[in-house]
Amino acid sequence: MPVGKLFALVGFTTEFFNQELWRALDYSSLDDFLTGYLENYFLPMDPNNLLCMIGKWQASDVSRLTGGDLKEALSRVKAKTFVVAIDEDMLFPTHRCAINQKLIPNSELRVIHSLWGHSGLDGADPEYVRQVDPTLTELLAASIWP
Repeated sequence: MPVGKLFALVGFTTEFFNQELWRALDYSSLDDFLTGYLENYFLPMDPNNLLCMIGKWQASDVSRLTGGDLKEALSRVKAKTFVVAIDEDMLFPTHRCAINQKLIPNSELRVIHSLWGHSGLDGADPEYVRQVDPTLTELLAASIWP
C-alpha cells in the first residue's frame, strides 16, 4: 500500500471522507483526491526522507533526558505552554495530549476542532486556521515565564 493511502487512514477523519471535504480542494472524486493529493505528495519523496522524519519523531522524546521518566521531564518545563490538540486527530489523540499536558506546570490544553484531523495542520482547513491563529497569537504575546 503506498504511504499516501496509509496516511489517508490516519491523517484524516472519517467525517472528512463522509462529507467529501476533499472536494474543497477541487478534486472531483475520492480516487482523484487519493492520487492527486496524497500520492503526489508522498510518492516523490525519497523513502529515506520519510525514515529520517520518523527518526526525528522518535528522537524527540524528552524523557531521554530523565532516564525515561516523562513525568519528571515535563515537570521541568518553565515556559508558558499551550498543548494544542486537534479533536479528531488519530495520530495524536486529544486524550493522550491531555495526559501529557497535565504533567507540564502552568500549561493549558487547547483543543481545536477540525474534521480534517491531523491534516488540519496543512492549513487547507479554514476552520483549523481560524482557531489556531488566535491561539498562537495569544501564546506569542504572553510572557514566556510565569
